[in-house]
Amino acid sequence: MIESKNAVRSERTRRALIAAARDLFASHGFAATTTPEIVRQANVSRGALYHHFVDKTDLFRAVVDAEQAAVAQAIDAASHDVDDPVAAIRLGGEAFLDAMRDPGRRRILLVDGPAVLGAAA
Repeated sequence: MIESKNAVRSERTRRALIAAARDLFASHGFAATTTPEIVRQANVSRGALYHHFVDKTDLFRAVVDAEQAAVAQAIDAASHDVDDPVAAIRLGGEAFLDAMRDPGRRRILLVDGPAVLGAAA
């Protein structure tokens, strides 16, 4: 089934919001980032933000999910075809550390993530 133009545009807008929010959360932190900054950087309307996300916290959760997925993908790529379990753990651990070298990712996942979403999240 071919996706409608609206569905494609909607997904493009959602990705733009997540990318803009990621940049701002990484550089300024959750508390110092405002929704007007996010929509300005994403080049979308405030209504578009609230069409896709309930609030800034909901958008932050989407950013956290994307960052966690990127880390998981890096670990999987490093250890996927490794038959030796010990080597796979070592390579996966190294991939995790490499992925976490990004200071913005560390801020999002290790500082603001638990503070904003709670340790369980």
